Amino acid sequence: MNHLFDIILPTYNNREELLACLLGFESQSINSARLLICVDGSNDGTIEFLNDYCSQTSMNMMVLRHPDGKNHGRNATRNLALPHVNAAFVICLDSDAIPDPDFLEQHLRILEQGDCISAGDLTYVNADENRWAAYLHTRGKMRFAHMAVIPFRYITTGNLGMPARYFIQLQGQDSAMRGYGGGDTEFAYRLHVTFNPLVYHAKSAIARSFMQKSIKEALDQMEEFGSGNLRYIRAKHPAFTQLFKMNLILGEGIHSMLIRALLHPVFGSITEYLVKVSPIGMSTILLPHAIMSRMLKGYQSTD
Repeated sequence: MNHLFDIILPTYNNREELLACLLGFESQSINSARLLICVDGSNDGTIEFLNDYCSQTSMNMMVLRHPDGKNHGRNATRNLALPHVNAAFVICLDSDAIPDPDFLEQHLRILEQGDCISAGDLTYVNADENRWAAYLHTRGKMRFAHMAVIPFRYITTGNLGMPARYFIQLQGQDSAMRGYGGGDTEFAYRLHVTFNPLVYHAKSAIARSFMQKSIKEALDQMEEFGSGNLRYIRAKHPAFTQLFKMNLILGEGIHSMLIRALLHPVFGSITEYLVKVSPIGMSTILLPHAIMSRMLKGYQSTD
């Protein structure tokens, strides 16, 4: 091992965003890092671009591909890095995010404290006009101060630092999960059960991204998650009872029946409409109902 960080960057058909991400790593205040760029069957010239980039940069880089060159989903693609990880720490980052110059330095300040998780944010530069981005800025770890200890369920691999042995011992993410959503939640649960580390909010480890997803696209994905990976996680981890409060929602009591009634697709559709026509600040308040309604709709569609 001759570097502190192995940085896992999964990429799929986003060559221009990937370039901006790589340029962000060129200017880090800490340069003891290796980039493990995991290509998920891209057909937009990413491989040719990376081969050219590697021949010109002084950064330590490896380009990894699936043997069949096809698309396998983000979980399996991150796992391409598993045989190569030998640094002290692993950083996971989405390849459409640009790390601030002190990105690695900020993660290191937390990780040096011992066996813990450094959970960073994705800062969306268009959150003042994109409703989904604005919503994401109000949820999960975003509600906590820098260095606050946060619940494990707020771990996301869009911006995450951890001891490399965590990633290795867990054999990365669950590559069987290929549809939308839940990969981070399932991985976070195994981290919690296996190591029970303190999870710190690395609010100062900033990576900036541009949200292109519309509300409709986001909610369609939540419905897909409900019909697929949500069921998979519940079956794989039946003890994970707090998973999106599904045990409560699907219960037999009056309280559960009332919740299901309030999440009926008719009410969900009304909320979706209000989300789209309300001021952005109000839409972020309404969105959780629309999300849960779509998720439950997807879940019940496979009954």
